[in-house]
Amino acid sequence: MGDGYQRLDLGGREPAAALRLGDRHAVVLLDAPGGSFDVVPLARDELVVTDWRPAVAGDGLSAFVAGVPAASERAIDADQTNHSVVVGERAIVKWFRRIGPGPSRAAALIAHLDAVGFARMPPPLGSITWRSPAGVELVIAQGDGYLPGARDGWDWAVARLERHVDHGDAACPTDCEPWVGTGLGRLIAELHAALAVPSAVIATPRMAATADAIADWHARARRTLAEAIDLTVADDPPAGAVLRALEPGMSAAIDRLLGERPIATQPVHGDLHVGQVLDWAGGLAVIDFDGNPALDAEANALRQPVERDLAQMLSSLDHVGRVVAKASSEAVPASATDAIDRWIARTRRDLLAAAGGAPDPVLIAAFEVEQECRELVYAARFLKRWRYAPMATLQARFVI
Repeated sequence: MGDGYQRLDLGGREPAAALRLGDRHAVVLLDAPGGSFDVVPLARDELVVTDWRPAVAGDGLSAFVAGVPAASERAIDADQTNHSVVVGERAIVKWFRRIGPGPSRAAALIAHLDAVGFARMPPPLGSITWRSPAGVELVIAQGDGYLPGARDGWDWAVARLERHVDHGDAACPTDCEPWVGTGLGRLIAELHAALAVPSAVIATPRMAATADAIADWHARARRTLAEAIDLTVADDPPAGAVLRALEPGMSAAIDRLLGERPIATQPVHGDLHVGQVLDWAGGLAVIDFDGNPALDAEANALRQPVERDLAQMLSSLDHVGRVVAKASSEAVPASATDAIDRWIARTRRDLLAAAGGAPDPVLIAAFEVEQECRELVYAARFLKRWRYAPMATLQARFVI
């Protein structure tokens, strides 16, 4: 960094910009592929010239930008894509690890939802933006209200299903009844309705999909299927053999995308799974509108069919069942598997019924296959022990 301070070791990368935030805090923007920028929040312990380092929770950077410099800070470890810090147990400051080249998807959706009065998300408190050399306003950090006691769906949904399995279908108490699908479906219905309302942020939310867009969805899904099979075969030959046997049914589901019919698009969440839904004293709230972190900007387009969100949520609910089944495999009788299967089926029906509208089952089926293939690609590359969940889901859906 300049201004008389010793240059921070950035691995040989020259900063595109350095933003000073008081005497102890700063943010460096580094050039990244495709015209994007890596965001590196910095801190130093005292007023000296040699100790700039990456900031961590407790350094006071997030509290400083939140306007309460004396407040406590603690990191949220569950956020693997970005860096989120709880400030004073009242606000969350999310630092985006990579921004640009275009405007923030999350910032646009949050501003739009706030403008139309959507209340089932943490209240937005403001953001820090930087104008890139191309003249684009990019959000470096986003502040939102903290929802006390909130748990995400990989906690609360799993816990409810576990209690359901423990008590059985008939004797399950109210708090573990499989209402999960209805609650999520209503939330999704409200979210999609709000996203479809014109605002000063998004003046024309709804558009018809072009033939080129539909062809691109099909091509991407096909490539993801091929990649999932190749990686699984190489990494786990027995699982790969099962996947190859399922391929005809999976391919057929994807190919139905190309049927001749109009397809409506609108702003969607883009990465909607149970982990993006918080359960707290105020009910269910949706978070993280950044889109799928594994996809490029084109695949994370703001406008997509609502079936994309529905398919992602349905897949994640199926995975909730697989997680509980794996954890319970040695602790409960085999009859628990039947209870879990019934829970998955009922939860899917409840969600689709509560979400309303007339979702296209062809789109849902194709997008679900693509989502499961993405999960397999992720498992092969980063988390091999996760492979069991998408494999179990696909085997249940496409019986050999």
